Amino acid sequence: MKQILLSVLLTIVAAVPALGQSESKASPKRSVEVQLIELERQLSAALVREDAAVLDRLWSSDLVFTFPDGKVSTKAQRLAAQKSAPSSQSESDTTNDEVKVYLYGHTAVVTVRSTWSGKANNQAYRSQFQATHVWAKQQGRWQLVAAHVSPVKK
Repeated sequence: MKQILLSVLLTIVAAVPALGQSESKASPKRSVEVQLIELERQLSAALVREDAAVLDRLWSSDLVFTFPDGKVSTKAQRLAAQKSAPSSQSESDTTNDEVKVYLYGHTAVVTVRSTWSGKANNQAYRSQFQATHVWAKQQGRWQLVAAHVSPVKK
C-alpha cells in the first residue's frame, strides 16, 4: 500500500512542472492574439478617420484587398483612394463586434464582424460587414497582407 501511495505521489510531483510549462507556452499565443485584436481595432479606427498614415503603417507594401464585387486593389491604390476620398463620413463610427484569431506561426488569419454606423449626406446608416484578414509578421511587426470584405445580409 505504501508503494502505491508513493508511486501516486511521485507521479503528481513529476507532473507539476509539465503543467507549468504548458501554461507558459499558451501565454505567448494569447499575447499575439491580443496584439492582433488591437491592430484590428487600430485598422477600423484608421479607416473611419481616413488616416492614411496609420493605414500605411498597418498595411504591407504588397497588400492585396478584394472588394465584395470581386475587384482587387493594392496598397498604393487603397491609400490613394483614402487620401482623395471626400470627408463626407465625418460622423462615422465602427465597432468590431466579433474578432477571431487563427495563428499559423508568423502568419495569422483574423475574421472580423464589424458594424459601421453614422451619417452620410444627412442620411443615417448602419451596416454590418464580415472581413477575413491575413496578417504576416514582417521585419518584427505584424502587417496586413490580404483582406476580403463582404456585407452581412440582413
